[in-house]
Amino acid sequence: MGTKSESNVIVPLYVYPSPGAWSQLEDVITTYPNVNFTVIINPGNGPGPDSLPDAKYTRAIPRLSSHSNVKLLGYVHTSYAQRDLFLICRDIETYAAWPIKSCNPNLAVRGIFFDETPQQYDAHHIAYFQKLTQFVKNQNEFGPNPYVIHNPGAVPDSRYFATTDSTVIFEAAYTTFQERYQANLLTEIPHGSQRVAMIHSVPDTLAGSELRDLVQTVRKVADEVFITHLNTDYYASFGPMWAEFVDLMAA
Repeated sequence: MGTKSESNVIVPLYVYPSPGAWSQLEDVITTYPNVNFTVIINPGNGPGPDSLPDAKYTRAIPRLSSHSNVKLLGYVHTSYAQRDLFLICRDIETYAAWPIKSCNPNLAVRGIFFDETPQQYDAHHIAYFQKLTQFVKNQNEFGPNPYVIHNPGAVPDSRYFATTDSTVIFEAAYTTFQERYQANLLTEIPHGSQRVAMIHSVPDTLAGSELRDLVQTVRKVADEVFITHLNTDYYASFGPMWAEFVDLMAA
């Protein structure tokens, strides 16, 4: 686990960058320079079919990457290790080539967020993700320390932790988090493994000191945190207490 002096917010930014759509994120990035933001970019269920995303993305992404407290990751789905490795590697290469194709070094991501990764142990799956992680690490365009996150959405078999830099150990509703936390299902994780928790459908009535308590509880089990009160399209916009959540993370 990271030190608790670090404040790390993860943002699944599945929001199309129409004018003003990312302003709530840009505002908190500027307001809280001591909070680290890991932002997942997802132009089209991955980088999209073309060598570059559309013009709105090519204008918006460099604004985010220009901030020293932001780390951008490209979204890639793996279909629980069933997707063809060639297709995944092609998506990774597409992201890596963005600064070259655009002639803009700020149109760049610094690693990959692998969605739909498995929970149950399978030796073939371990080898599959070892190959993918090494492929990401070999992309010089991602910078000196390319970052990899796996998203099984729950605590996976411990042998997967060695194949990634960080793991989403929870992605579900607030009520499910309460159940798993109280059952101690989020703590049996190898020492040193980085953890991510993404919680949606927090009740609208949970605010103020109760929201503060939730943030403190989640930070006991996760290094990077995302919390939203939205109960539909959780990642397509920012919830009504987004700024309050970031403020509590900064505290």
